[in-house]
Amino acid sequence: MADVTKSIPVSGPNMEELGIPIATLPNLRRVDSTSKIFRSSRQDLVSPEDCKKLNQLGIRTILDFRSPSEYKLASGNKLFDANTEIVSTLVPSKKNRDSPIRTKKVTVNPPGPEYESRVKRRYLFDFFQLNYIKAVFVRATWYQQLISLLYLIVDLIMRNHFKYFVRYFGVTVLNPAGLGQQYIDILEYSSTQIQIALRLLSEPENLPALISCAHGKDRTGIVVALVQLLLGKSTDYVAEEYALSEIGLQGIRQRVEVEIIDRFHFDESFTHARKETMLTTLQYIYDTYGSVESYLEYIGLGKEDQEKLKQALEAE
Repeated sequence: MADVTKSIPVSGPNMEELGIPIATLPNLRRVDSTSKIFRSSRQDLVSPEDCKKLNQLGIRTILDFRSPSEYKLASGNKLFDANTEIVSTLVPSKKNRDSPIRTKKVTVNPPGPEYESRVKRRYLFDFFQLNYIKAVFVRATWYQQLISLLYLIVDLIMRNHFKYFVRYFGVTVLNPAGLGQQYIDILEYSSTQIQIALRLLSEPENLPALISCAHGKDRTGIVVALVQLLLGKSTDYVAEEYALSEIGLQGIRQRVEVEIIDRFHFDESFTHARKETMLTTLQYIYDTYGSVESYLEYIGLGKEDQEKLKQALEAE
């Protein structure tokens, strides 16, 4: 298998062609040539005027790779979610991956209009569930595990959403491993969430769709990369498109640093979207599974499902 981290640069994507200039929604751009998929940072802070512009894209579905608690805690008036049904995706066991996609209504305060008048649906995904946490936890030494449990107790008492627990693991485990390892962990331990998201994208009635997370570069970047590879884009194109988030997030660089470095004590490198990080992630897929198609089969998206997704996104 060729080493994609050393692939020859080619003429790739640029923000002038793909970017959509909406001032209060950083990192917004098209993903595919037919404008069936867009990607962005969280829409919680979009202004009333920019909501009108965003609604002109005709988005029917938002795949939001934040947990319900992360969504609720995020600042902003969430004006874009007017006329939107908000649900949390329920992750089935690996043995039941072919079961229908199950969701649970998310109660938002204040509540929006009745469902009959809603024109969009926001799916919330918790990428960091127990299996992910366990995988990171066992990498720590025994005394680090003990200290982390003490932080966990403090977090539970203070009800601060595991801030100190995550901070400790950020410094002791996640920072030394780097952002690339976090992406690999998402591929392995959040694979069911990825599979559900791709199944939703394969349904024409869910399109156009907007894929997002907190900043639109990490969780979003991984899923977008898989879609683009399935559509035949080169590894260079995918990595360069991912790196456009460096430009897309320039206007909110300070906010990104506060939310990543100040809050969770992650390394400064976690605030960036460098081409090399995505190339390393793609190399892992090829080295471990042979191809993106084989990876998708492994996580439960079979050949027929993959073809259905391609047809939905390529249709004019």
